[in-house]
Amino acid sequence: MTQAEFKPLLSGSLLQEFSDEELAAEFLGRVAGLDIKHPQHRETPRRFVSALRELTTPEDYNFTMFDTLHNEMIVQSNIPFVSLCQHHILPFHGIAHVAYVPNVKMAGLSKLARCVRYHAAALQVQEDLTAEIAHDLESKLEPSGVAVVMEAEHMCMTIRGVQVPGTRTYTACMKGVFADHSKTAKAEFMSRINH
Repeated sequence: MTQAEFKPLLSGSLLQEFSDEELAAEFLGRVAGLDIKHPQHRETPRRFVSALRELTTPEDYNFTMFDTLHNEMIVQSNIPFVSLCQHHILPFHGIAHVAYVPNVKMAGLSKLARCVRYHAAALQVQEDLTAEIAHDLESKLEPSGVAVVMEAEHMCMTIRGVQVPGTRTYTACMKGVFADHSKTAKAEFMSRINH
């Protein structure tokens, strides 16, 4: 595809005539100098599109819950996640710590990690991801409180721009008893994840 052929695509009318892989090949050739005719590069546009879809398509899951009389804090820490920065389309990755105090419902043990993975599969910023996980758990479980803390390294900061490898960004969303400074839930949660 020549540059003259590609320009009308920007209007959107011809965009549907080309596959995602053809558009990716044109983009990678123009921006990164990828030679699509080279044997090692022929599959790169397909792999690029496939990887982007994989990283931005949430995997559906069944959020299993059980009735409970248990009302003590439940914490899962060091849940690994990977997401994509919506500003640079580069990964940020790290760990999430999630806690809640049940009211009448308790989540299946794997569902907190699945919730993190589900929401991580998108183009977004870490601050929004942290809040989305907390809001989703609050909505589903109706707990006395929810806490989500995320720590991540952002490739848009470590491999480009300011180039500060190892720098981690910390975000938190505290709801219910975790947001109430007169309660001890937040201090207990933070002590558990910081030991």
